[in-house]
Amino acid sequence: MQIFRSVSMCFAATAAALLTATADVYAQTPDRVAVRADVFFYGAHAPIMVGIVDGIYKKHGIDATFATGRGSSTTIQTVANMSDQFGFADAGALVRLTAQGLRAKQIIGMMQTGSYSIISFPESNIVKPKDLEGKTTGFAPGGATDQIFPAFAKMNGIDTASIKSVSVDPQARDSLFLLKKIDFDIALAAAQFPILEERCSCKLNLMRFSDYGLRLMSNGIVASDKLIADNPDLVRRFAAATVEATNVAINNPEHAVDDFMQYAPNAGFSRKVVADQWHQAIQLAHTPRTADKPIGVMDMQDWQETIDVLSQYLNIAKGTVTPDKVFTNAYLPQ
Repeated sequence: MQIFRSVSMCFAATAAALLTATADVYAQTPDRVAVRADVFFYGAHAPIMVGIVDGIYKKHGIDATFATGRGSSTTIQTVANMSDQFGFADAGALVRLTAQGLRAKQIIGMMQTGSYSIISFPESNIVKPKDLEGKTTGFAPGGATDQIFPAFAKMNGIDTASIKSVSVDPQARDSLFLLKKIDFDIALAAAQFPILEERCSCKLNLMRFSDYGLRLMSNGIVASDKLIADNPDLVRRFAAATVEATNVAINNPEHAVDDFMQYAPNAGFSRKVVADQWHQAIQLAHTPRTADKPIGVMDMQDWQETIDVLSQYLNIAKGTVTPDKVFTNAYLPQ
């Protein structure tokens, strides 16, 4: 009986040790996370690449991958249906989709001041909004700038029916523009302006929406309401890692560009373009209301003003979207 008791105790101790070891293995296994960009890789994405290349996400228990997207609207939809856990996407597209019933939020404000713009060749003589009338362009239905353009047009009295257009994806539009098949490009200047000037080896005209009354929140990290509810710890760790990586990238821009070039060596443009893009993104990281706040922290009034403008110009029913439906600071580092 004594031998049986000793063997049983030994077996129990061994089983307990195995269970503990197994639990430790699972505890140390990082969560696999897919992050989706808004469009092609560009300089504003550098913090996510720093987080991956420098092992910052791994330190927070996350194995992150980062892939290109096909427009903010598409990215937000893949996040909402959990095909991707997180996305880098535009605030305007998020407001519009939220009005249609989609449930997701920006959890980190990465570019809180928009750089939506019209880009044109000088010979097109496009220097003010009304000059767009009668011109040609390409519309990318899933692109963030294309969702915002109708608001810009209405605010500035542009007859959109007079604009000749074809349906394209954002990269095809850039190519058509450089081939001078269309008169103007609708673009996120922080991404595309340095690329287009490098590719044409020329100076281009830039008309920012913000210079003509349309000031909106812009790009941030989006997560679905379902992920936030089901796995708040993962959301909190991802936010902490992204903020940490962003601070590294801001404090050492050259290192950020190094990591970008390592992660996306086939992005298709030079180191100088990436550096210019990241420099512009840094300038857009805050609004006046968040200038003294840590990276990523957003302001409710900035969101309310964005919602109000979009409701007025994009026929979103008043009260359909409220700031609490589209953003939260709750998962940022305290």
